[in-house]
Amino acid sequence: MSDNIMYKRIGLVQRKKTLTREQFEAHWLNTHAELCKRLPGMRRYAVNLIEPDRFPHLPYDGFSELWFDSEQALQAALESPEGRTLLADLPNFVEKIEPLLVKEHHML
Repeated sequence: MSDNIMYKRIGLVQRKKTLTREQFEAHWLNTHAELCKRLPGMRRYAVNLIEPDRFPHLPYDGFSELWFDSEQALQAALESPEGRTLLADLPNFVEKIEPLLVKEHHML
């Protein structure tokens, strides 16, 4: 791995329509986050909640960021037992997720 490049999976998330904003956030920040933190090989993890009153035009309620050393490490993590458990939890709080894979270039 280069010192200034990491592979990051961003997940743009829309909350499940049957959940209140509070229920959605509680599940993501507690139940789902605890499952995600178990992914093998993950270097960093962040959940970003979008404030709907400040950005009412955005169709997403938040996005996650998962950092890995390589695309292969990310794929292996998602295919692991922990990854399968994590992905199986998504329907419990997510209506739609748009996954992106990007190379993050650290500049500072």
